[in-house]
Amino acid sequence: MIKKLFGVVAVAILAGCGSLSIGGNGDSDVLSGVGRIPGYDFGTAITLPEGFEIELPEIKGGLIGPKVSGNRLLMIGDSILASTSSRYGNEMCDALVPLGWQVAIEAEASRFAEFGVRVLDQRLNAEAGWDAAVVFLGTNYEGNKDSYAKQIRKIVQKLAPRPVLLVTTSMFRNTQREVNAAISVVAGESENVSLLDWEMISKAKGVLNNDGVHLSPKGRSVFAVAVARALDIAPYRDGACLESKFRDDSAAAKDVMPEPVDTVNEPTASSTP
Repeated sequence: MIKKLFGVVAVAILAGCGSLSIGGNGDSDVLSGVGRIPGYDFGTAITLPEGFEIELPEIKGGLIGPKVSGNRLLMIGDSILASTSSRYGNEMCDALVPLGWQVAIEAEASRFAEFGVRVLDQRLNAEAGWDAAVVFLGTNYEGNKDSYAKQIRKIVQKLAPRPVLLVTTSMFRNTQREVNAAISVVAGESENVSLLDWEMISKAKGVLNNDGVHLSPKGRSVFAVAVARALDIAPYRDGACLESKFRDDSAAAKDVMPEPVDTVNEPTASSTP
């Protein structure tokens, strides 16, 4: 991939930003405090919240952006992903829309892996325009590693041949080792699947709440930055935060979710396939 010169970044953007180091083979252009996403005609700043110094791990399977020809992104998850959606702080769309992605976040609190199949049964059947997906399911785990792996594999198969980013969970209990092992195995089975090591990133102090599971306010921004780094820039610049169909967080325990906002972003004219 041909390197591009890093664009001019305003001093105001750099002020107060945490340090970000991107793991890999060292070929990516990196500016201290700003992650450079190479290979395109325009630059972007990926910044961590103030006070964070995190080395983001290499994305196994490669970045998603160079693999796709379109920019429609379907994200599937539980309360952790839901907490970054437009019905709360909108951290995920704030990070991904400037990169050109049209993002639909289908995530609800307390959902198990089979939730992903249910989302795909509705959204893939109704809309053929998805170009890539992010799947972050495994925090809610019933303890059967074979059943869990079967569900994740089914999700990947339904999405194929679209590029898929699977995300590991934080290690808040011993059984999550089974979850993350299954995710790694499934990711290694398909060339269209990449892996984001959230287990490693979430170990950084201040990323998680006291429960060791859910994201702190700044942790939500860290998570969005990590996903943005894994996705890379989309082929088109007409990014948008699309309407979510799955928004029921009523199963969440008390004080798990952020304070909701009064309005939810509606799809724009550019959001239809």
